[in-house]
Formats: sequence, structure tokens, C-alpha cells
Amino acid sequence: MVTVFLDLTNFTGRTFWDDQDEVVDLAHAVLSGFIEVTTLFGGHPLGLRGDGLFAGFSPGQPDVTCAMALSACAFALDGIEREVNPWLDERGIARIQARAGLDYGRTTFVRSGSHKRSEINPLGFAANFAAKCEKKAKSWEIVVGQGLRDLLPTYQDFVEHDDSPKVYTRNYESKHYRYYEYRWRNTLPLLPGAVSQLDGTPTSLISTQ
Repeated sequence: MVTVFLDLTNFTGRTFWDDQDEVVDLAHAVLSGFIEVTTLFGGHPLGLRGDGLFAGFSPGQPDVTCAMALSACAFALDGIEREVNPWLDERGIARIQARAGLDYGRTTFVRSGSHKRSEINPLGFAANFAAKCEKKAKSWEIVVGQGLRDLLPTYQDFVEHDDSPKVYTRNYESKHYRYYEYRWRNTLPLLPGAVSQLDGTPTSLISTQ
């Protein structure tokens, strides 16, 4: 599964300074938009985490699933930058910023809690690393893990992150795991056609064969 974290950057400070109702309305509108875009590109919203969306793209061809997840994030960031922020400018409201983190890998869904109260919790390295990628991303950046990057070897729009690789060490053994910035703006000319063709088709039904 491709794990996706779409997040509003520096929004916590905004909740400290701004009117509560205004902040809530803005976050609600943007997060609802994130959910709509995720669904439009064949993904599945898995939960809201504060001022961000946790989503998954699966099943389906792994490379197609990765491409759809990246496209959804690019479409969401572009929508905020070119549609939402000018709208906010017209109303004298401060602009917002967004970022995203993604990775691909095996994810296990576990029901955690008690018999009466529980929650489905996706667990696995890819899910954890996608969250770390989101934290590494600056405003208007999309950062992806090696698991996703390796499935798209012909894509030219990945650049290894300045802080990559992440080194994991245990019992005197070290392994490296790389992560990359995705130059999503280069892909924007392709998105309108993809959106009109997809129209919410699940990634399991999309094939390049």
C-alpha cells in the first residue's frame, strides 16, 4: 500500500493566534478537499490527524498505485496554491501552506483497543516512514521514501533529499534507506486529463497493461 500524509504546514501557530471559528471552518474546508482529491485519484481516506489527512492507495498495480498517490498530492497542493490562496487573499485572510509525505510497502491493519471500543490502526515500516517524510517536507514539498521511488525507475522528477539516507542500526549492523523530493510542479500539465479519465476509479481497476 502507498501511505500518504497530506498536511497543512505551520497550522498549529494559526490556531494559537486566529479566531477559533475561522480556523475551524478553514481546516474543515481544506481537509474535506483533501478527502475529495484522494477519492478522485482512486485512494482511500483512512483518517484525519489534527490538521492533516492519512490516506492509502491500494490494491492495484504497485507502480500505478504510486503514480496515482503522487498525482493526488500534486493536485491537492496545486489547488491550495492556485485556487484556495487567491480566494483567501480576496477576503483578507492569511494564506495557508501544505506538504505531503508518502512511501510504499507492506501495511498491516490491526484492530487496537478493547472489545467495546477499538480502532483500525495501519501498522508497518512504510506507514511510519511516510509520516517521517511528511515531517521532512517543507511547505509546498512532497517527500517520498525509497520503497515508492524504486517502483518508478523511469520517473525523472525525484531528487534525493539533502538529509538522505536515513541510517538504521541494530546489533552492529547498519542499513540505509533513502528518501527523495518529488518535483511535482513538473507533472501539473498532465493532471487535468488524468482527472477527467479517472473520475474516482479505484486504483485496483487501473492498469497500464
